[in-house]
Amino acid sequence: MSYRRAKPLPNKSRALWLIFPLALATLIASPRLQAVDAQPAEAKPEEPASDVEIKGEIAGYVKLATQAADQEKWQLAEHFLEIIVNLPAPMADKKKALADIGALYEKKRTFSKAIAIYEKMIAVYPADPDTPELIFKVGTLYREAGAYQRAITRFYTVLNSALQVNGHGLETYRKLTQRAQTEIADTYFLAGENEQAAKFYNLLSRLELAPEEKARVLFKSAHCHYVLGNHDKAIASAQSFLAEFGNDPSAPECRYILASSLKSLKRPKEAFDAVLTLLRTEHAKKGTAPEKWVFWQKKTGNEFANDFYQQGDFTSALTIYQTLAQLNDEPEWQWPVVYQMGLCFERLRLVNRAAEAYKFILDEANKPERASKPLPESCTNLVQMSRWRGEQLAWQHTTETQLSRLLGQPLAPAPIPAIPKSLR
Repeated sequence: MSYRRAKPLPNKSRALWLIFPLALATLIASPRLQAVDAQPAEAKPEEPASDVEIKGEIAGYVKLATQAADQEKWQLAEHFLEIIVNLPAPMADKKKALADIGALYEKKRTFSKAIAIYEKMIAVYPADPDTPELIFKVGTLYREAGAYQRAITRFYTVLNSALQVNGHGLETYRKLTQRAQTEIADTYFLAGENEQAAKFYNLLSRLELAPEEKARVLFKSAHCHYVLGNHDKAIASAQSFLAEFGNDPSAPECRYILASSLKSLKRPKEAFDAVLTLLRTEHAKKGTAPEKWVFWQKKTGNEFANDFYQQGDFTSALTIYQTLAQLNDEPEWQWPVVYQMGLCFERLRLVNRAAEAYKFILDEANKPERASKPLPESCTNLVQMSRWRGEQLAWQHTTETQLSRLLGQPLAPAPIPAIPKSLR
């Protein structure tokens, strides 16, 4: 074998080959390079900017989705929501972004848009522990929007989801299902489906409820039975409610239901007693809702007094009118009631008492302080009617006196029932 002798390198190339090993040795010996090599291979610099960037991206798409929903561009809004869901970000951040959009629409009472956002969350995160509570919220929003059947469907979904729960979180789901049952009953109640509502209230009344919740369930049960004409059940529910919650804000309305149900069952004496119990309720019991108490006292008393008057039971009507007159001393309320008292006295042939009632109205109208404030037209008409009836009574009394003297048969005075001191 023969070897060919290599050609000598040019002077320039020879210089580069000599320099390269020297430079490499210098770099290896450099402290900076040794410091870099000393770092562990797995250690990487943190990237906080990446997290900030993702959160900024989420915020941007939230804004775009909100704008699209405001403009009723639901397909575009859905597109941006899908982008948020698919972003490489923690689930908690994405859920919070969607929840914030829904909460914003809730605050604006734009229920259809809030529902759309929450329904999207339910569809994307069906197995999330917070989903049953979110379904419950959607049910309440449907009801607020007037979509009662959809609301009921969503509340039933909450009940069904509880059947799939194991021992973990069972107590939480138990409370949630009880709330769902209550909301189903309330939704039926609002929808006017009183028969279904009554069934659920009956079921709820058997559960161990907080006092406020029990009071509400018993009252609404009585209301449903009353509307349905189940007066026996209405009376039973009303009496149970009043026995435990006589000072509740719903107590005056419940007494009205009780009295009306008794009247419907032809039990006028018990109805009369129920009305008087309501009218004579002490002022101390009105502390929770005074306007509500006064409203139902006036409504119940006026309705039943007029009814007794129409039926010819003037004594019962008079007793109620006497109590009503003491509820308020404003002319718009008190004078018509006193006028009705006068009519009752007339029917009972208590002419002097009738005259006193009409004179009370005339004296009140002639008080000096009335001059600075003109009376409503209704009160002015009532004053004229009272004056006319007073004159008629005076004429009638004079005529009867003359006839009795002529015939020699004096009229025996009739017994006079007690009236309020302020009206004597």
